[in-house]
Amino acid sequence: MKKKIVAYTVLVIAVLCSISFAGEYKVLRVVDGDTIDIDYNGHKERVRLLCVNTPESVHPNRAKNTPMGKTASKYAKKALTGKTVDIEFEGNKQRGRYKRLLAYVFVDGRNFNVELVKKGLSPYYTKYGASKAYDREFKIAEQRAKKQHLNIWSRKSGDTTRSPGLTAALDTNIYHGNIDSKIFHSSGCRYFNGKNCTKVFHSKNKARQAGFRPCKICRP
Repeated sequence: MKKKIVAYTVLVIAVLCSISFAGEYKVLRVVDGDTIDIDYNGHKERVRLLCVNTPESVHPNRAKNTPMGKTASKYAKKALTGKTVDIEFEGNKQRGRYKRLLAYVFVDGRNFNVELVKKGLSPYYTKYGASKAYDREFKIAEQRAKKQHLNIWSRKSGDTTRSPGLTAALDTNIYHGNIDSKIFHSSGCRYFNGKNCTKVFHSKNKARQAGFRPCKICRP
């Protein structure tokens, strides 16, 4: 009997050791909506949240910072400041081109990356690939945020020039304008979240009125 108990204990330990636990890490600073600093094994490390891309709020070029970026940053600070979080990597890849940790952040058992999309503070960002573990959760979160017109998906208030039905149909889309090229892109375009695409429009007409022309690739 004792041999069986010992064998079972050894098996349990072996299984536990084979699982990769990220551990719990203290949030030292919330940089903006999708970037935080944590105490990672005694060292300060910057974490870039996977599959999200909130609008800019602390960019060195102030022209690129937006009110919605500040909203996302404020939400992240309220949710994460002073908290202890878990982090989860996507497969074996832990760092990106800027040597930052790339991870999903969990606070109070919730996937904060998905929460940002659910609140309409970020699109489901797949420029570098879809989420392997949480693709379905991200897609559902984005669909609901769009349907409810939350934050980045919000309707343009005060526009009474169109019928309610047509307004709803058109304003479920959002367009990003490149402030350098003066070209605007639809949400499915590969250039939609380019580093200079910081001007947000809620209709194609608004983009054109602001002097932006449609992208020849996505043809919004």
